[in-house]
Amino acid sequence: MKAQDFRALVDELGDLTAQQRAAVLAALTSKATTTETIGMIENRFAADPVCGHCRSTRFGTWGHASHLRRYKCKDCKRTFNALTGTPLAQLHRRDAWLDYARCLVDRVSLRKAAELSGVCLQTSFRWRHRFLRASKGKRPTAVSGIVEADETFILKSQKGSRHVRGRKSRRRGGKAAKPGLSTDEHDAVLIVRDRAAVTTDHILPDLEGTTFAERLKPIVAKDSVLITDGRPAYGAFAHANTILHIPIIASHGEHMYEGFHIQNVNAYTSRLKAWMAPFKGVASKYLASYLGWRRMIERDGDRLMPRHCLAEALG
Repeated sequence: MKAQDFRALVDELGDLTAQQRAAVLAALTSKATTTETIGMIENRFAADPVCGHCRSTRFGTWGHASHLRRYKCKDCKRTFNALTGTPLAQLHRRDAWLDYARCLVDRVSLRKAAELSGVCLQTSFRWRHRFLRASKGKRPTAVSGIVEADETFILKSQKGSRHVRGRKSRRRGGKAAKPGLSTDEHDAVLIVRDRAAVTTDHILPDLEGTTFAERLKPIVAKDSVLITDGRPAYGAFAHANTILHIPIIASHGEHMYEGFHIQNVNAYTSRLKAWMAPFKGVASKYLASYLGWRRMIERDGDRLMPRHCLAEALG
């Protein structure tokens, strides 16, 4: 953790309640792999104790099961534990969760992750998408200042399907049958990023102007400067929402106009595609999970450790 981030963390400790202080202390003193995982789950729950079914705070203890304390809600009358309502509920082998979280940090293949975690390949596949479920939907709520937006295209894939529909099967990570970029053979992904490195993305169902407006309006601040390519949909959105728009028209390989450029978002796109390349294609139905995975890596950087990754998986 950087010194500036650590100082900010220390400053915020003074605002913790007594219950939250106890949870932090327990998290810092937990030991052993299985015990550490269980302790981490319980400590996370202790920091914000609510019913996993109805979110009520009125409940009492109800014994133990599978090494986790159980509770019974006084409102919905149902029992639950610290994992109820999280993406990791009802998953077994908690002793291997931190090992698997490290595989996500290191971006290893499903087969290698299964080997390192001591689980079978099918379990490795299921765990990957359960661990990424929370990150999949975790996006920043706003971008501001100088905001760059651009779309990138990722070849559609039916990887893992028993029967390929609509076309002949091809080698994984292959090429489109037709030249050019369109949503017929590609998944269009809108990347939005400001100069503070706040990044979000959305898979576009089509390239119509209304689609861009629906994705941009909730997140782009009114006083932003929107930098894009020359696609008319961006200009229409900016005009309708009174946002300053500067389109960058590529000329002789340059992507700059009077000091403004879209190199920031293009650099992110390059890192994204380079990071995805070893997977040799990502199934289109799972693309959102991989985009969320990459956002988590970009957002947390060197701070992304197995414990942090597991905490993210818990939602």
